[in-house]
Parts: sequence; C-alpha cells; structure tokens
Amino acid sequence: MKTLFIFTFVVLTFSLFSQDYHQWSEQFGARASLLGGAASAGLGDNGTVYYNPAAVSFVKNPSMSISVNAYRVRRLYLKNALGEGINLKHAQFNTMPNLIAGIIDLPKHERLRLGYAIINRRKYASKFDYLHEEEYEIFSHTAGPEQFVASYNYQHNINEYWAGFSVSYKLSRIWSIGFSHFGIYRDVKYHNTYSSTVLPTDGSTGDISNVSSTITFDYYNIKGIFKPSIALNLENFKFGITLTTPSFNMLGKGNVYRDFSVINVDSLISTDVTFIDRASDVKTQHKEFGSLAFGVSFKLGKKSWLHITNETFFGGKYYLLFNPDQRPNVYPTTIADTSITQIFGDQNFLAYGEEQEARTNIGIGFETVLNHKWDLYLGARTDFNVNERPYYDYTRIGIDASKWNIYHFSIGTVHRSEKSTKVYTVGLEVGWVPKTEYYHVIDFTTPSIENGLIGNGGRGAYAQQYSVKLILEIKLGKKKKSSDQ
Repeated sequence: MKTLFIFTFVVLTFSLFSQDYHQWSEQFGARASLLGGAASAGLGDNGTVYYNPAAVSFVKNPSMSISVNAYRVRRLYLKNALGEGINLKHAQFNTMPNLIAGIIDLPKHERLRLGYAIINRRKYASKFDYLHEEEYEIFSHTAGPEQFVASYNYQHNINEYWAGFSVSYKLSRIWSIGFSHFGIYRDVKYHNTYSSTVLPTDGSTGDISNVSSTITFDYYNIKGIFKPSIALNLENFKFGITLTTPSFNMLGKGNVYRDFSVINVDSLISTDVTFIDRASDVKTQHKEFGSLAFGVSFKLGKKSWLHITNETFFGGKYYLLFNPDQRPNVYPTTIADTSITQIFGDQNFLAYGEEQEARTNIGIGFETVLNHKWDLYLGARTDFNVNERPYYDYTRIGIDASKWNIYHFSIGTVHRSEKSTKVYTVGLEVGWVPKTEYYHVIDFTTPSIENGLIGNGGRGAYAQQYSVKLILEIKLGKKKKSSDQ
C-alpha cells in the first residue's frame, strides 16, 4: 500500500497541461503558417531559410520580412480534472514575433545565396490554482465526517528562441543543395504544489493529517542543430527534403527544489516523514531528437498551387535533463537509504528526465491568385503529441504534459500594392482539440486513508482546447516579378 501511495502522490506533483510535447504547434512565417506548414518544398519566401535552405536559391525576390502572431488567444478546459465536477480552466493571451528573416544575394557568386532567421519556436505559459473544502468520512476511528482541505497550484512557462543562418548552392537550373545552422536558447520555469489536510470538524485538538509536495525548478539551455537539404524546382512541380539533426549541447544551468511530507497517516507510513532538498547551478542539457521532412508542391492550372509536407520527428530514449547526485535531507534522520530507494526508486531525488516518441505530422496548403492584387491561402495540419510517457512511473520524476492531439486550420490573404514594394499578409489560424478522455491522478472528491488522501484517480477527465491566432507579415524588397511563386 505504501508503494501505491507514493507512486500516485509523486506522479501527481508533476502533472502538467503543457503543449511542449507538440512539435507543430507553431509554424514560422505568415505564408507557411497559413498554408498548414506545408513548406518543405520551398514556398519562395524568407521562411525557406528555416524549412528548406536549399530552396533559398529559387526565391525570386530576396528581401527581409517580419511575421508576427499579432494576437493569440488560447482557452483550455479540463473537465473533472480534480475529480467529478471539479474543472480547471485556463485562458492565455499574448503577442510575439514569429519570424524575422531575410535572404542576401552575392553578386560575385551567382550560385550562392545566404539567409538568416530568428524565430520564437516555443512560447507557453499556463497556470492553475484551486482550493477545495468539503466534509468527508475519512477516519473510521472518529465519529462523523472530517473537514478535508486540499489545494493544487501549478505554473509552467517555456520560451525557446532559434537564431541562425543558411547557405544555398545552385547545382543547376532546377537542383540546389543547402544547409542551415541554428543556435537554440531554451528557458523553462516550473512550479507545482499539492497539499491535502484532514481536520476535525468539532474544532478539537484531535488528529490532523496531511500529505504535501512542492516541486520548483528553472533552467536554461543553449544547444545547436544543423539542417541539410536538397530542392528540385520545376515550372509546375517542386520537391524538397530537409533533415534536422539531433541537437548538440553547449551550455545549461538550472535550480531545483523539492519537498515531500506525510504527517499522521500511519496506515500508509509508520512515522511522520519529510524529504527535502535543493540544488543550484546544476548542469542541464535539453535534447532535440531531430526530424526528416519531405515536401511536394503541384501547380494547378495557371493560378493555383497545392503544397504537401510530411515531417517525421524521431523518437528519443529517456535521458536526464539534470541530475543532482546528492542524498535528500530526511526527517527523521533515522530513515535508511534503502527506504528512500524503496519509495522513490534508483533515480536521484532531484533528477528530472524526458523522452520522446516518434510522430509524423502532415500539412496541406492551397493558394490561388484572385487578381493582380490579392492571393488566397488555405491550410490544415496535424499536431500530434510526442510524449513517451502519457502517464506515470513513480521511480522517475518527469513532467507529464498534455495527452491530446491538436488540429490546426488557417485562412489568409496577401495584398500587393502597385505603388509600393511592400507586400502585406494577414490571416487567421484556429487550433482545435476534440473532446479527449484522459486519466486524472488527483481526485479531490474521493479522499481516503487507503489512497493517501488524493482520491481514487482513474479515467473520466476530459480535455478541450481552442486557440485563435491573428497572423500579420510585412515583406520589404524588390517588387514581385509576377503573381506566381
């Protein structure tokens, strides 16, 4: 029973509702975003620096562009998240630059082109704070119900920026090769606190029982990746392949704090106990496991294109992102190391690890010229969860993120001015999560001594999510030669 209790309690303290386990939540550049991310064959704009550096050779009008998710609203609704009838809601509103990119011609080297890009690849913030008070019959040795007070607080913030350059070499009129190199800066802050307390309802000095856990960590990590690619560019057909290599670690530091305690729950643990520890400036590494993308574009008639991209993200084995090798402070101090291992497993008390499951996402985009001033874009893409551990293993502390897939749909338009070299793009992207059942660990409605005051858990929680983004882009450069790509 003790093992079951610790298993359930330890894992609930790392329950998250993040989207960090999705690889296609964001696309970069207005055109790629509005065409469902179907950009691996090369869309003829500055986003090509990221999606297929080889295809930079075929961009007709080198320029600089700034793409902005001008407004983004995200609403997450978790039904029965903390038990039957106890729901969690979160609304997020933010703005952010999505892509700043440009392409540079080299007049003395006509076959060579350079590109640069800065992207905000991940930006996520979420917060839940809930207090539950109710009377339940918990202790059999006391008459009547007890007062049950439980709280749950969690915050998670992620920022990740990529900055790099590309080189493209034109082998012939229709073939090119290229590569990009990106440096990546990732910053994560996380906090999770859970407390469950049983009090006598008569105000007496009788038994008071409590189980609680607090986990706080933050870290930054700097790493790099390469993206070699090839591109084929015909009048009515385009093709591209881009490999994103696994990342190589350069630098990272983090801080972590954790405490876990049980008071007066003798049927589970024979003594009151507290485990507590902290580590500062520990070495961190966060891994990108790489991907392989294939893209094709077909010209339909004289004015339209159909774009398709298939990107497979490689899976990765479990690794420790940080691993402070130190024995936690334990009170009472008489508790043996073997008992700590029995409760928390062989992994260090403050260690945190991740892994990733291989997933393939597909994006489809359609664009057509409406007239000499306006184009129309339509797009759709999948965004599958890559979390290798959708649920928990008490011997390993790890963030458990969202367990659902996301689907994105977009529509936008492009306006070209006859009196200016500027090209404006505006559009909307909608993200949707169909009603998805998942396993909730915490259940404030069914606390008992047997389940460690955290409830029976089980299935019965449901997630729904909606997001809307307004996407804007302005492109500066030479006037476009034609309405074609």
